[in-house]
Amino acid sequence: MVGTWRNSARPRIAEVLKATQGQSEKDIRKALRDAYPWGDRMRHPYKIWCDEIKVQRGFKKNKRFDITKNQINLF
Repeated sequence: MVGTWRNSARPRIAEVLKATQGQSEKDIRKALRDAYPWGDRMRHPYKIWCDEIKVQRGFKKNKRFDITKNQINLF
């Protein structure tokens, strides 16, 4: 299996969100910022990191796994 930025970020973000459950928004954001694993916060890896945070926190729907997106109404 080929590793991707998202596959690498997913478990780390989930771990941070689990550890900060019930804390203030400011503390959660700081913990996520501190957990960023790939050096400078720029370019594609950082965009994927931010996008995965939005997906896991429920602020954005993951379109890649949206089954209804490509379905048509038969009746």
